[in-house]
Formats: sequence, C-alpha cells, structure tokens
Amino acid sequence: MRYVACTAVALVLTGCNGGTVDRHALTNDGATIDSIACEGALLAHDASKGASITVFVRVHSDNLRAQASHLADALGHRPTSPGIERKVRSAAEDAKAVADVLSRLHHHPGDREVAARAERALERAGKCRERGP
Repeated sequence: MRYVACTAVALVLTGCNGGTVDRHALTNDGATIDSIACEGALLAHDASKGASITVFVRVHSDNLRAQASHLADALGHRPTSPGIERKVRSAAEDAKAVADVLSRLHHHPGDREVAARAERALERAGKCRERGP
C-alpha cells in the first residue's frame, strides 16, 4: 500500500513530464517556463519595492524554482520526436536559467538589488513584456 501511495505521489509530481516530447508538448512546456518566469518577475518586482514579506518571497521563489528545475531536468532527459531534440534541450537550458535566477531570489529575499536584477532577467526569460498591452 505504501508503494502505491508513493507511486501515485510521484505521478502527480511528474504531471505531463513523462514520455516522448513532441512539438505539442514542447510548446506547452515552453509556455509553462514562460509563465514561471513571468510569475517570478512579478514576485521579484514586489520584492524590489519592499512590497512583499521576506518569508513569502523566500518560499514562493523556491516553489517556482522547484517547478522550473523539474522542467529543466525532464526536458534535459526525455526522449524527443525526430528533429526537435535541439529545441527541447534548449528549452531545458532556459528552464535551468529561470531556476537559477529564482534560486538567487530565494537566497536573498530581502535584497532589493538582487530582486531588481532577478525581475529584469525573468522578464527577458519569459518574454513577459511582449504579451502585455
């Protein structure tokens, strides 16, 4: 029974990050990376202005970092459809870069300059400004 529970938890945590990456999955995973980056940029913006509680910044940035790190790992190792491996591995690198920035924010949640640099880096990574009005 314990094994079944652990397996169920593992499946929930991996979500759609199993199996072969095809173009559709790559598009979805890319959008997820962008979304994580943009959410991180909003968090970093508030932190840079002193508008968020340090504990919230620390915890939330670590949750986002874990999501980005998980995607980086999955995209770095999953088999791919023919012809898209380079794009998939590039997306893995993008996710790792987002995770690295979020890790810095996590380790320095009260440092407004670190937060401002994180905001700029995450906005670029997620192409956050390109979608807005």
